[in-house]
This record gives sequence, C-alpha cells and structure tokens, in this order.
Amino acid sequence: MLKPLEYLYFLVAITEIFAEASHNEMVRFFSKPLLMILLLAFYIKSAAGGWNRLHRFLASSMVFSWIGDVALLFVPGSANDQAVMGIPKNPNYFLAGLAAFLFAHMLYAISFANVSDRTQTPILRKKAWVIIPLVLYMAGLLYVLVPAIGANALTKPFLGPVVIYSAAIATMVVFALNRFGRVSTQSFMLVFSGALLFMLSDSIIAVNKFMHPFATAGVFIMTLYIAGQYLIAKGALAQFRKA
Repeated sequence: MLKPLEYLYFLVAITEIFAEASHNEMVRFFSKPLLMILLLAFYIKSAAGGWNRLHRFLASSMVFSWIGDVALLFVPGSANDQAVMGIPKNPNYFLAGLAAFLFAHMLYAISFANVSDRTQTPILRKKAWVIIPLVLYMAGLLYVLVPAIGANALTKPFLGPVVIYSAAIATMVVFALNRFGRVSTQSFMLVFSGALLFMLSDSIIAVNKFMHPFATAGVFIMTLYIAGQYLIAKGALAQFRKA
C-alpha cells in the first residue's frame, strides 16, 4: 500500500506532466521542484531507523537531482523565451543542470556499490558480455549526437560536458546492473529499471536539445524521469526491508 507522501508525489507528478503537455510554465515552476522534495521526504521517512551509507549517498543524489531540476527551469526553449515568473533565463543554466545531475549520477553509482552480499562475485566479472547492449546504445547515441553538437557554433561548447555526462550516466547504469545477485531480486529489478528509465529520459533531453526538438519532448522526459527516480528509491529501500 502506498504511503501518503507517495500519493503526493504521484499527484504532483501528474500535475507536472500536465504542465509539460500544456506548456504551462507557471504550473511547471512549482510542480517540477516539488517532485524531488516529496520523494526525498518519503525516502528519509521510510529509511528512518535504518539509516546507512547507501541511504546517505542516495539521499544526496536526490538533492543534486533537485538542484538540476531547478537549474533546467531557467534554460530558454527559444530565442523569445527570456524569463519565467519574472526571473531571467540563461543558456548556461543547462551546464549548471548538467553538472548537478553529473554529481547525482556519481552518487547513485556509489550508493549502488553498497550491496547486501559482498561474497557474491559481481556479474560483470563473470559475464562481461552483459554490458554489450549498454555500450552499443551509448556508442550509437554519441555517434549521432557528437556531429550534431559540433556542427553548431552555439552548441559546440556543450560537446565536452555532454560526453562526460554520458559516461557518468552509463557508469550509473553499470553499477545498477552489477547489483545482480548481490541484493534481493526485487531490489535489483526496481533499481535497474529505474536507472534505465533515467538514462532514456536524459537521452531524449539530448536529442530534443541538440538534434530534433519536438513539442511532446517534455512529457516523455518527465514521465521517464519521474518513474525512474521513484523506482530507484523504492529499490534502494527494498534492499533492506519492504518499502
């Protein structure tokens, strides 16, 4: 059964997705930052009494995710998109958001390294080939992104940060995968699914910003992001007790 804070999280999530679909910046200004606040509150309350290294790092990841969410609110969507709620927008906020989420992914990876059964050999040491689909996916994404970013004088400064960020999110997914057999099946499936959804959300952000902008991008980005963050939180809690 869902807890009150989970219901609030999904209520705000629906509001946020509606704001993205209707391009309502006023609603989005409040709904988007509230998401991570509610998820973090739910996580802290659920982990109470069993606070450990994993929980500390994962909670820190949510804080940096919140910073990233707020920063991206102030990235202009077009030349005429100058401000939101009277606050000026600036393209550099994209780099600020990227940096915040870079730290978030690093902290997620560290938290995923805190497994329950360290006597089990990590799956990547036994079956390194399982990483091939992820490598192919990231290689394919960068193959189309790098030329598109480099060809535009306005986006070219983002090339290095985007490549570094791509490596960070791939690392986060690898660490989520490496939990296999070292935590409960429920915990592994939830966290790994969440990590994949997070990666897909970021992939759409990149495609929308640097290659082919499309009107419904925000809906897909936030739906995947909201689900991904929630599944990671639930999976981390499930590693130690029923969430």
